[in-house]
Amino acid sequence: MTDGPVPPARMPPVPPYGNRRRRPRRPGLVSNPIAAIAWVLAAAALLAAAIGPAVVPHDPLSPIAGLRLAPPSWAHPMGGDHLGRDLLSRTLAGARVSVGMAIAVVLVSAAVGVAIGLIAGACGGWVDDAVMRLTDTFFAFPEMIAALTVAGLLGGGGGHMLLALGVVGWMRYARLVRGITLSVREREHVQLARLNGVGWVGIVRRHLLPASIAAVIVMMTAHLSRSILAISGLGFLGFGVQPPNPEWGTILLEGRSYILTAWHYAILPGLPIVLSALAFNLVGDSLRDRYARTAP
Repeated sequence: MTDGPVPPARMPPVPPYGNRRRRPRRPGLVSNPIAAIAWVLAAAALLAAAIGPAVVPHDPLSPIAGLRLAPPSWAHPMGGDHLGRDLLSRTLAGARVSVGMAIAVVLVSAAVGVAIGLIAGACGGWVDDAVMRLTDTFFAFPEMIAALTVAGLLGGGGGHMLLALGVVGWMRYARLVRGITLSVREREHVQLARLNGVGWVGIVRRHLLPASIAAVIVMMTAHLSRSILAISGLGFLGFGVQPPNPEWGTILLEGRSYILTAWHYAILPGLPIVLSALAFNLVGDSLRDRYARTAP
């Protein structure tokens, strides 16, 4: 035995409150300043398409005295066009056509392509072969050339342009969803659902379609960027919305003759096209990176 008092037993350190590991932080949509700027620009483009015609400072169709080919100023930040109309007002009003029609093209193409891809992937066999051969046939023609052909046959106008771009925009969605469907249908939970008597409609609704949503959303943002460029390009070639209605490509078409005498007329209306297309592309990249990091 030892003399003296016995030291108290040393207690183990108290674990943190809750005794649970801290969950890893879920990655956000905005991972860098460039992505943040892209989200802001994309939101601005969508906002301009939604409320642009209601907040224009001047009537986009009415000329203003003394504003013909006037340079940018505090009262008119983008100057005037060849008829004396305020370019800022026409650009804001044209956002509803350019961005709004691009959204319509993306929604129509996505709906058609997702449906075709699900049918091909779920049915398989000769149905899959027939659908994929049809998709390959459409892929043989460049989208812009095919859209120009359809628009040339039908004539100019917003409805014809929407149809032309919608006809040639569904193939990427069909191929993407078909590939995901072929992969998911072989997984154990889908096979168990089939053994339990769940029909193909229920399997598509509960398993196949949800598995494709993330990839489809990413593709929609990139398609939105391409659609804005395509709509503006068709408008610049004269197949879009006809004057005097404002549209970004049509405004550039009107301003190309004045590039040497009024630089603002030929350059400034093109900035929304470039910035919005670039913004939606970068938004798609950030969404893709986010889903890639959180994928199981």
